[in-house]
Amino acid sequence: MPETPQPTHYPRVHASFRTQAEADEALSYLEGEAIPRAQLAVQHADAQPRATAREETVIPKETDEPLRDDEERNIRILRTSTAGVAAAFAAAGAVVATGGAALPAVAAGVAAGAGAGALSEGAARSAGTQGEAQTDHAGLIVVVTPMNADQSERAKGILRKVSATRVWEE
Repeated sequence: MPETPQPTHYPRVHASFRTQAEADEALSYLEGEAIPRAQLAVQHADAQPRATAREETVIPKETDEPLRDDEERNIRILRTSTAGVAAAFAAAGAVVATGGAALPAVAAGVAAGAGAGALSEGAARSAGTQGEAQTDHAGLIVVVTPMNADQSERAKGILRKVSATRVWEE
């Protein structure tokens, strides 16, 4: 007996907004993209999530919160430092393996890397990328219940383009 295909359920798309006007603008754009109003909901951010018989309460993870600018900077520094250490170890291995013949090339590489790092740091400071931590909290959350993958992707794209402070799926 052939099995009947089960309807696919897509995760809800959530977006947080600071003001009612920003949420209303997002709703307008979503409705303009042929997402019916019946699939849209607005919740207050301070409302407690309620579990129904069909869904479980989702415990927020540490990664659910958006990173502050100083955290992003720390992660960027950690990644570049790790890459630099790996390159230094590889260069030391090359010098040892060649019996010192690769030493001038390694020294030139180190000098070029130091110069590039200084230039990129100077450019970052002049561009003012050392922002302040975000202290504004969301007031409203727009929830989209997509019926297919296309609606889900369109909703995420729209919510990222408007003034949402954060977009995620549950």
